Amino acid sequence: MKSVVTKVKSAAVILMCIVMAVLVLSCSSFDPNGGALPDGYIPEPSGKVKINYYIASTEQLTKAINDYVRAFQAKYPEVQVQAMISSRSKQDIAADVAARTVGDVFFLFESDVYNYAETQRALMPLDYYVEAFGIDLQNVFGAMVDMGTVSGKLYMATANYNHIIYYYNKDLIRAANLIDPAERQEQGTWDWETFKDYCQQLTFTDDATGKKYVGSTLRLGYSAEYIPFLEGFGGKWYDTVEKKVSFVSDLNVLEGVREMCDFVRSNCCKYAAVQQSTASAKGIKNTASQMSFSDYNDQNQVCFRAGEHDNIVSIGQAYEAAGIDWDVVAVPALPVHKVGTGCSGFAVYNGTRNPDAAAALALMILTEEGQLAYHGQEGGAVPNIKSLAFNNDYWRVPFTDRHEDPENGKNYDAFISFPEADTYAFVECVIPPEVAEIVRFYMQNVVPDDVNGERSLENTLTLLETEANEKWESIYNG
Repeated sequence: MKSVVTKVKSAAVILMCIVMAVLVLSCSSFDPNGGALPDGYIPEPSGKVKINYYIASTEQLTKAINDYVRAFQAKYPEVQVQAMISSRSKQDIAADVAARTVGDVFFLFESDVYNYAETQRALMPLDYYVEAFGIDLQNVFGAMVDMGTVSGKLYMATANYNHIIYYYNKDLIRAANLIDPAERQEQGTWDWETFKDYCQQLTFTDDATGKKYVGSTLRLGYSAEYIPFLEGFGGKWYDTVEKKVSFVSDLNVLEGVREMCDFVRSNCCKYAAVQQSTASAKGIKNTASQMSFSDYNDQNQVCFRAGEHDNIVSIGQAYEAAGIDWDVVAVPALPVHKVGTGCSGFAVYNGTRNPDAAAALALMILTEEGQLAYHGQEGGAVPNIKSLAFNNDYWRVPFTDRHEDPENGKNYDAFISFPEADTYAFVECVIPPEVAEIVRFYMQNVVPDDVNGERSLENTLTLLETEANEKWESIYNG
């Protein structure tokens, strides 16, 4: 009888230990995918986490992630970070995600977020930790929050702010007696109609030298440059509630695509083909009434060319080596001002066993200390933090800033101008990858097909809309 009582007592003790262990665990951790933080929950990052950083193709990028990790560990000494630094492809990291061998935190681009978050369910929402760590999203450019958000939840902490701007040849602007575009940007008079007029005046042959010039070169088959036209006349080309795209059924979207075709057809724009899908990217054919400008040099014979901040050094130095005065200016405003904007950042794998430390490591990039650690005190990308972008000049290098030298300085403000106009740079940011591939397939050639007379834009967009919506429906109902 005594042994039975002893066994009962032992079982009770074991049960009590199990209950206490469960209670302890429930107080110290939670399922970040299952609901909001418990009341009064304070994350205490500790333990070990791994971060996959697979774009270390240069010493600068390797230094960036190493500096970031060091700054993080100085802030959170209880966390040990293993940085898996490499130079690999997006396909490699996708394979790691699929195999569930990816690190607790991994680097990704804005074009990956929708797929990993919505389709593969591979990312952990970060919203619960934003408040807990005191992250001020109001100090982050709005588009940078949107780029990391899917279905109302934040999945990626963006690392940089990168929207399209135009490089331009100031010598050609002066020769044509036109107001400097950077001045028009400051005045708020730099719009699409003005830009078209500039391009017409800047497309000519110099009788004295025989040199030929064209107003602009644009990559209108590249989503970062055509998406603003899809939205720039009031159109809505995708609907994540109805699960559909609208390219001909929304007349404002159709108008935007027609504007691109008409601009190329006006013979003041060199159309730069960009392959965005498995199909070949077409160019514009030379005809009796249409110029292709295919042999025109983008540096010496073109006034405006689209670009980003990350190529300012290479493009700027090439201009200067050719003895050309140059500058940058904001994208001219369409009736509804839109600018293709992209970024990269960090996400947390939803299979992490250490969500507190992983979330802290990813979200520190949304703070001033994280930005300065990752991008360096001098140089690096345009910061996603408003206070740094507007009040700090560490990223306004290597050329003199216009604020310091109004005559010869560069218009760095173009890179942070009109943030309210930012829109997604890639179609796959907001629609399923299978649907995005159909959009890319047709849109990379819609302008040359129409201008070359091979297929009208209405026919192309009808095919696009039909195939894309059938695919989206099959995904949704399948």
